[in-house]
Amino acid sequence: MIKPPRIRRTPLTRLTPLALAALLGTAACDESPNEASAVDLSLDAVAQVAADGAIADLSYMAASVPGDAGAGSPGGPGGDRGMPPRDATFFDADGNEMDRYDAELTAAISWSHERSVEFTRGQTSGSSTRTRSMTVTGLLGEETERTHNGTGTEATSRVRVSDENGTRSYTMQSTTVTGDVVRAVDREAQPWPLSGTITRATSVQVVNGPNGDANRSRTSVLTFNGTQYATMVVDGETFEVDLAARPGQRAAERGRRR
Repeated sequence: MIKPPRIRRTPLTRLTPLALAALLGTAACDESPNEASAVDLSLDAVAQVAADGAIADLSYMAASVPGDAGAGSPGGPGGDRGMPPRDATFFDADGNEMDRYDAELTAAISWSHERSVEFTRGQTSGSSTRTRSMTVTGLLGEETERTHNGTGTEATSRVRVSDENGTRSYTMQSTTVTGDVVRAVDREAQPWPLSGTITRATSVQVVNGPNGDANRSRTSVLTFNGTQYATMVVDGETFEVDLAARPGQRAAERGRRR
């Protein structure tokens, strides 16, 4: 039995600023008269945030095993590709914890991380926190594929204070489940996940908004198929996700983009 991984605090990177922009409005200090529109839980906004989060998770998966070319060690200082250090625990074929990674004897790695940021801009303040707890298996023997499973959370809060309408707050919360995402060891020959899913449930809570309190929610399921373009379904609507999209680019499009 693999023990639950530890959580370590590290710097915030890709996902949260885009999630804040898409779901809680793009300008922290410039509210529009129709402020309800700043809390955007539309299918397109949720698809963009979910796609961006999945691409970030794939980067972490790529750097999860020590000794991978250019990937660094998940337990070591730094790593490359902008990956922060993470807590990692190694296990042998019997599920016993190991002192360190062994290329021949390690059967699984469990790693975790937490990253957070606080911000203040004008009358707006907020904070964001993201956690991941993941396990990669299939490491024993002559590897060809590895399987990733795990869970995660995101929470982004935004508060507008001290104006004629009083104090308003918006909170976005998400939970993710990574289910049997299979990746080839030879990333040059096969850079894209072969199969598996990432499921995200997202909710936004509004307190003292223009129309009072409100709660909204969406669920997205991203399914990998071995190509650059994965399929995402958000509450029944299908999107295609470009896994090669860079930060700031639109990764998800309704229907098929090719």
